[in-house]
Amino acid sequence: MGDGDEKGKMKDENKKVYNPAINKLKKEEEKKKKKKNLKTKNQKKNNETYSDSDQNDELVVNFDLIDPDEIYKDNIKILLKNSELFNSIKCFEELAHIICEQQNIGKFVCIANEKEYDNLISFATIINLNQYTELTNLKEFFINKIEKINKNTELEENRKQIKMMLEKKDINIGLLIGSRIINCPIRLVPLIHKNLDEDIIWSQGIEDLDYSEKKFYFFNYILFYTKAYKNVNNPDQIIFFNFEEEHFFKHKLYYIMWNNNNIKKFYEIENDKNKETNYKEFVILFIIPYSKYQEVSEELQNSV
Repeated sequence: MGDGDEKGKMKDENKKVYNPAINKLKKEEEKKKKKKNLKTKNQKKNNETYSDSDQNDELVVNFDLIDPDEIYKDNIKILLKNSELFNSIKCFEELAHIICEQQNIGKFVCIANEKEYDNLISFATIINLNQYTELTNLKEFFINKIEKINKNTELEENRKQIKMMLEKKDINIGLLIGSRIINCPIRLVPLIHKNLDEDIIWSQGIEDLDYSEKKFYFFNYILFYTKAYKNVNNPDQIIFFNFEEEHFFKHKLYYIMWNNNNIKKFYEIENDKNKETNYKEFVILFIIPYSKYQEVSEELQNSV
């Protein structure tokens, strides 16, 4: 091979090739990095200590309230599956990914001072249903559920209104998604919601964030998708899967619920004895104004 060929080869190797796909990825990575750095500067890390003492022993566990991180993705998937609400959606993997990647809004609760990444006990986030193209199937999932509900019910007007709101692209509806293990300290729950609201306000105020993204953080409504239970002998009483949902439900604009064809057994105390009671399980969708989410989040601080 001659000198000319060698020089030509070196020139080709040093030549910069424009690749739109690669450049787009680089821009997205730079945007993510910049956003993460902004968040880090204003990050609010909360440590809560709880003690559960016996006569001779005292157990003290510290918890960290942290921003979302991809390293907890496997934990998030487990908690999502445990909720039994999102197992059948087509975009399950994408949903778990976005919960971890949306670092400006969302809170994870983990055991403090643990080096492993399997110590997540709770998470909560609010995702705009119109923001992510990867989650188009999620909105369709809700609309399909609504369409399958018996239309000859007293909740027909509610069904129509929720469906209409979900179909509109100019309404910012935030879906509240969260799950926690059964022994997550109940006093952490109000703190989680307070921090979610602070995250939203912080996101709305980022000065150099493109409006094309920032607009999605100005929520009009919050959508709840959860489970509830009715006593077989007292169908007027609704018991929510999470205690705080009852407080939010009081401010509902519209709601629909359908029988999940499951029976759950609960134990109630009657005449100082445990009594087994059957409850029908329902899935419930309800929507509240964002201002009411803020209001209840504040009220919850004094509820536990």
